Amino acid sequence: MSIKVLVAGNSERVLSLTKSALIDPDSLVIPAPAMSLALFLAHKNLPDLILSNFKMIDGDGLEFLKELKADDELKSIPFLFIADEKVDAGTCSNAIKLGADAVLHHPLEAHQLRREIMPYINIRLAEKGERAPQTPE
Repeated sequence: MSIKVLVAGNSERVLSLTKSALIDPDSLVIPAPAMSLALFLAHKNLPDLILSNFKMIDGDGLEFLKELKADDELKSIPFLFIADEKVDAGTCSNAIKLGADAVLHHPLEAHQLRREIMPYINIRLAEKGERAPQTPE
């Protein structure tokens, strides 16, 4: 089974790091620099994990997290923030209160990111049921 990870936010560094961390050739990294696109792609792909930056083109990561947690189909997807710039402790604490599973801080090496995300992915894969096929829109 392939792993699908949605990378939300406009950080090329996080996108590249995620691609390096997922060494399985069947893995799919889905980039979504804007919040509206990230929500659309989360519904379309039902990823196994969402990695989000705090900054997004048309919103921010905390707003994105609130939207996901309010959606019955998306709320069970593991959600981790990955901060590629300094983030204050209050923002990190707020992210956890809103439902983020973790806040990771860059810089990370690919093997470190893999070690952090794989437990969440493995739990999601074990719990995930099959979804009915979707029609293109």
